[in-house]
Amino acid sequence: MEVTITRVKKYNAAWNNVVSVDGVPVAIAKSAHRAGQIAAYIQGMPAEVNDLWLKRELNKLQK
Repeated sequence: MEVTITRVKKYNAAWNNVVSVDGVPVAIAKSAHRAGQIAAYIQGMPAEVNDLWLKRELNKLQK
């Protein structure tokens, strides 16, 4: 499983970080720190992801 973080520019707005697994985008984060936490959680490392809905969706990817 390859997890990548790509920084993308929204139209006429701020930058966002897109977390992708095997080329498929799974989450968008405004800060690089949060994107890193999401990527670490997907890979099974200890990470702080406090959003229960996001945790449930990311757990589906791990299976």
